[in-house]
Amino acid sequence: MERQVEVVEPGAGWGPAPGLPHLPGQAPHQAFQQSLWAYAVGQFRLAAGIRVPLTDLAARLRLTVEQGWDDPDVVDAAMFRIRRVDFALSGRHGDTVGETWVWIWRTEPDVEAALDLLLDSLGLGPDAVYFRGDPEVGFTYFP
Repeated sequence: MERQVEVVEPGAGWGPAPGLPHLPGQAPHQAFQQSLWAYAVGQFRLAAGIRVPLTDLAARLRLTVEQGWDDPDVVDAAMFRIRRVDFALSGRHGDTVGETWVWIWRTEPDVEAALDLLLDSLGLGPDAVYFRGDPEVGFTYFP
């Protein structure tokens, strides 16, 4: 029989693991938690916004919507691949406006073609897009 190792209780002044960054007064050896969404989305770039709720888009592609957090709110997201192009869709949890952000893998060479592929897979036309662009060069918004 293997011996069970016991973990020592947290230090006296430790609260729940905070998000980054380290703030004055926190124990220097305390863990800092990062959201799975925040970690994963770093591999993607924001490319567009679609005027359709995330739940509807996910249902069309038979995706499961997962929940994470992105300071200061809860975020709903689905990450998937179509024809070797990696996408993420995100929306604020409980969004009643019906807007979804489209993220495309950072190294994808043709973002416009990738976005067209996604729209085609969703059965949507370009009129569903309310912004397109890139955080580095700016976004174009459509009425």
